[in-house]
Amino acid sequence: MVRTVATIAALVGGMAWPSESAGTDQFETAIRPALAQHCGACHSDASAGRAAFLDARSESDIAARSSLWQSVAMQLRNRTMPPHPLPGPSVSERLRLADWIEHALRTRACDTGLYAAPVTVRRLNRQEYSNTVSDLFGLRLDVAEMFPADGSGGEGFDNNGETLFLSPLLAERYLEVAEQVLDRVIVIPPLTRAFVAKDLLPGQPVDGHDSVELSAGGLVERSIPFYSGGTYAVKVWVLSPEPDSKPRLDVLVDATRVGSLRFAWSAAEATSRTANIAVGSGEHTVALRLAQGSPSVRLVTLDVEQQAAEVSDAKRAAHYRLFGREPGTTIISPRREAGLVLERFLRRAYRRPVERAEVEPFLALFDRSAQRGDPFEEGVRIALKAVLVSPEFLFRMETAPSAQGRHALSGHELATRLSYFLWGSMPDAELRHLADSGRLQEDAVLAGQVDRLLDHPRSRFFAETFIGQWLGTKDVGGRVAPTLNEIQHFYTPKIAADMREEPVLLFQRMLAEDRGVLEFITADYTYLTERLAQFIGLPDAVRGNDFRLVSTPDGRRGGLLGTAAVQAMNSEYRRGSPILRGVWVLETFFGTRVPPPPPDVPPIEAEDGEQGGLTNRQLVELHRAAPACASCHDVIDPIGFAFENYDWLGRWRDVDGQGNAINASAALPSGEEFSGLQGLRQVLMQRQGAVVRQIVRKLLGYALGRSLLDRDSCAVETIVAEASETGFGARSVIRQIALSVPFRYSQPESP
Repeated sequence: MVRTVATIAALVGGMAWPSESAGTDQFETAIRPALAQHCGACHSDASAGRAAFLDARSESDIAARSSLWQSVAMQLRNRTMPPHPLPGPSVSERLRLADWIEHALRTRACDTGLYAAPVTVRRLNRQEYSNTVSDLFGLRLDVAEMFPADGSGGEGFDNNGETLFLSPLLAERYLEVAEQVLDRVIVIPPLTRAFVAKDLLPGQPVDGHDSVELSAGGLVERSIPFYSGGTYAVKVWVLSPEPDSKPRLDVLVDATRVGSLRFAWSAAEATSRTANIAVGSGEHTVALRLAQGSPSVRLVTLDVEQQAAEVSDAKRAAHYRLFGREPGTTIISPRREAGLVLERFLRRAYRRPVERAEVEPFLALFDRSAQRGDPFEEGVRIALKAVLVSPEFLFRMETAPSAQGRHALSGHELATRLSYFLWGSMPDAELRHLADSGRLQEDAVLAGQVDRLLDHPRSRFFAETFIGQWLGTKDVGGRVAPTLNEIQHFYTPKIAADMREEPVLLFQRMLAEDRGVLEFITADYTYLTERLAQFIGLPDAVRGNDFRLVSTPDGRRGGLLGTAAVQAMNSEYRRGSPILRGVWVLETFFGTRVPPPPPDVPPIEAEDGEQGGLTNRQLVELHRAAPACASCHDVIDPIGFAFENYDWLGRWRDVDGQGNAINASAALPSGEEFSGLQGLRQVLMQRQGAVVRQIVRKLLGYALGRSLLDRDSCAVETIVAEASETGFGARSVIRQIALSVPFRYSQPESP
């Protein structure tokens, strides 16, 4: 495989290089001396806090610190080092050195072999939690918005275990949400409780009618478990008061008055009054207090009856799936039945087989509920709530290897990784069955499951989440490019939603048809609705507001670079930003970390591309005129200038807001000239190997839910090599990621 990686590295790297031995000689005789000449003054000694990359003496030393040397190549290629005003290599020399370093890193990536990083225990993020509880109960439970937003880390995604910690506040929220979820799933028999006066506290003497006397201001109460929130009828019987006395009893819940009962004389021996009150689920104290100024009364009974609403068909079906029986069915052996329900549920909630001993702590909660006289369904609900806040459910647990070396994940651990990768949720029945049988680790079976999961509509979650977070387009219409009131007459929330959807559909087509990932750049098609087409300047492209595939042969649209969402998110208010757009291309397609501007650099302020008679482009060119700024801007700005035909919301234009003709031509520091989006595509495709690797890195980082390490370079090169046989098809890349060593194995952290 290493030989294959080296071969493909040369192929997609865009260059041919001499043999390994010749490469080693070249490093010692040409590459290192050139670097020492230009970088040695600062980078020969780490004591000053600088990266001492020049202590490398061979290609193997480079491979051992691949991220450091990747940064060296990036700094050379982008002309950010040596810093101004220090002299540096010529443009051709920079490119030669950068190409050599990148080639050396690719060909030596597997010198230390494939590596499976240590197991990362990670919490389900809020969307994964929402998807998982929905699948557990077979009911759409959209609870993601009940949790705070998850931070992103590692490769830039919110499923990264390094950022998914559990705070005390979040733990409380899990308790609250679990309560709400179960209330929407389990049908609890309507509550009906009747208390004679002597059952109420504080205990008082009773007469021959079993009544107790209440004087003005007197109070009796009872703690009652309300199994679900809703409306309850509180009915109170008292011995008929004296004529014209009209005593008043106030109804209190947890010391708060929620209703009043006014009694009058009756010919009957006792009389009653009823008040409807609203009560939330949980344990509450219901009290009766005789109002001040009222004559004494003798209280006989207190009845509390739930005014149960009609149970929806969806809730009744969810209840049946959980219990295996209709609500209200008589249970012959409650404890045994509860144990069976919990065992079935735990196996799915924990995403693995469970031992009987693991069921017992939850069954103990059921026992305590039964001892209090709670209904069977309430006892199970209490136990299930404990499951939903248990670490084994909230976290994706994997058994850490006890010995050195790689160890295959268990079938259920692999099923969990695969399911959360492509569906963002727990494994389904087929994955669990394959995990039980031990066949999921077989290459053909695992590859087949990748195809099955991608073919399912639920893979939409993967496409939407990956694209939205990788590109940043998920925030269009909200945090970025907001649909403000003053512009909603032409830029509406529906248009913003269409803009977010366009790149997702592009990716879904690539996955469905195994189209090459380079179509992110080269595609001559896109998906549009009529309203979005009119908004971006293609009024006759499509009819109707269902998305349709649209050919874009003129090169103005198509691929990710031509989407309105990408252009809008990389703009200022009422002004497109060549700088933001150039930085976005470098970071998204090459992984180039562009440093932030110095704090004393003033912003470029212009509206509609005009200020003092200068175009937006001229303002940017003035901004970059300072020699200290030019080193970064010479790389960033030419890329951004290629997008000048797109305004601040991604609409096509031939002139700016002041009537000036758009100039979308540019030249790279290497002297290469191009114009517009089509020209930029050709420039980017000259480094297609770097683009493919960056896309693979992002997909692998998303799949693993962690930051990629230096030793993951071999896995990246291996995936690229295998996927090259299908032209780097998007589905093939996903398949190779699932078959990769980091995805299927784990191993202890190496020294």
